[in-house]
Amino acid sequence: MPDFRSFFVDPNKIRKNYFTLNKKESHHLSNVLRIKAGERVWLIDGVGTAYNGVIENILPEKVSGTIKEVFPKYGEPTCDVFLAIGIIKRARMELAIEKATECGVRTITAVPMDRSIKRSINYERMNKIIRSATKQCARSKFPSLKDTASLQSWLDQLYDGPLVVCSAEATDRIGNLHSILPKKLKGLNLVIGPEGDFTDKEISLLKDNKALFVSLGNRRLKAETAVISALSIINEIIIRNRESNG
Repeated sequence: MPDFRSFFVDPNKIRKNYFTLNKKESHHLSNVLRIKAGERVWLIDGVGTAYNGVIENILPEKVSGTIKEVFPKYGEPTCDVFLAIGIIKRARMELAIEKATECGVRTITAVPMDRSIKRSINYERMNKIIRSATKQCARSKFPSLKDTASLQSWLDQLYDGPLVVCSAEATDRIGNLHSILPKKLKGLNLVIGPEGDFTDKEISLLKDNKALFVSLGNRRLKAETAVISALSIINEIIIRNRESNG
């Protein structure tokens, strides 16, 4: 990767080895970062491919150039993580979504849970945060941001893989997943609760869906901190399991 100056390129604006940036990205490249013709840039198409390109033409609202290298699935994990997070206060939810994006999740679902103080989020703003975070960390695919009416409705559409729940009341440590999860895991469902953790009703519902309850330690973490901690550990476990399996 040449550097971290990443720009979104619409996959429909790539013709053979030639690309054109949209008005917003062109303005940011030329007027904010003042990148010149001849410089190399990092491009992502948001659907799974990254590119190393060279800027050739700079107009006020149209920057174009040539693609030199193509990187399929760049920055994307080998295991898809489908994250559900209980809705929390706006600034903290924004941080959780930003960091979940950086940690490589496939989808993020904002779930209104029993102890959620807020019941909805600003999806337009959150999607902007996702796009910005994706470019910042130079992964090649935008995570999908989904909504749902309840925890039950999210569970009704679970990915066919393990269901991991981070709970302050769990006794098993998250590190124990190393010996529990399949070595070549393709997908995993992860649930992080809101302030105050889960209610007994939600715990029962999750148990009915054969959830694996894990603890992140003996300190009570904020939800956004739990997102970062859980995803970091799970990502490392997935990598180690695959490496140990050859």
